[in-house]
Amino acid sequence: MLTASLVLAASTSAKADTLVIDLTDQTNSNTQDYPSVRVTLDDTRNPGAITVKVDVVPGPTGYIGDLRGVYLNLPGISGLSINPFAGGPLTAISTNGDFGNFSNSADLRGIRQAFNVGAEIGRQGIAGGDDFQTVTFTISGPNLDLSDFTSQSVGVRMMSVGSPMGDRGLSSKTLGTAPSTVTVSNPPVVPPIDPIEDIGGDDPVSVPEPTTLAGLGLVAAALGVSRYRKTQKRV
Repeated sequence: MLTASLVLAASTSAKADTLVIDLTDQTNSNTQDYPSVRVTLDDTRNPGAITVKVDVVPGPTGYIGDLRGVYLNLPGISGLSINPFAGGPLTAISTNGDFGNFSNSADLRGIRQAFNVGAEIGRQGIAGGDDFQTVTFTISGPNLDLSDFTSQSVGVRMMSVGSPMGDRGLSSKTLGTAPSTVTVSNPPVVPPIDPIEDIGGDDPVSVPEPTTLAGLGLVAAALGVSRYRKTQKRV
C-alpha cells in the first residue's frame, strides 16, 4: 500500500494560487522616475485567508515612496475581516467602503475608482522611521477565494515619493487591475509506481537482475550440450 499512499499524498498536496497586480501612477505628469507598486495575493501562506503583500518597486532612478493606503474592490462580499501580518502597521481599516476615518494623506480621491475594502498604513510623514515600502496583511471572509479578486481594481496611495538620499516631497496615487485568471504554480506531481512494490499488500517479489538471468541461461545451455554428448555416445 506504500505506493498508493504516495500517489494520494501527491494528489492532495497544497498548490500555490496567486494573483499579481502591477500599479502605476494615475494623477501626475512626468512620472518617468516615479516608483510603481506590486500587489501579490495568495491563498496558501495563511490557511483560510487571502494574504495581501504590497511592495514599492523603485523607479528607474531609484525613487521610492512611503505606503499610506491600500484599497481593493470586492463588490457584493460582506463579513470580511482584515488583520496585519508584517511590514507597516495598519492604523485604520474599512471593509464597507466607508473611509471617513482615513487620513487625507492616505486617500485616493480624484482617482475616479470606487473601492469597498481598504487599510491605512502608518502615519503622515516619515519621521521616526515611519517610512514603509512593504506591508502584508490578510483578508478573510465566508467562502472568500482568489477568484473574487480577478478583474477587480486595486489602488495604493504613496507619500514622500522621491530619492532615498534627497528630496521626497512628491506623492502618488496608483491603480491597477487584477488579472482575469488565477495563476497556479507548483502543481502536484504523481511519482512513478515502484515495480518492486506490490499494490495488493503482499510481500515484495524479488526480480532477478539481467546479469543473473544471463548467467542462468549459460548454465542451462552447458547442461544441454553435456546431455547431448552423452546420448550420442550411447547410440
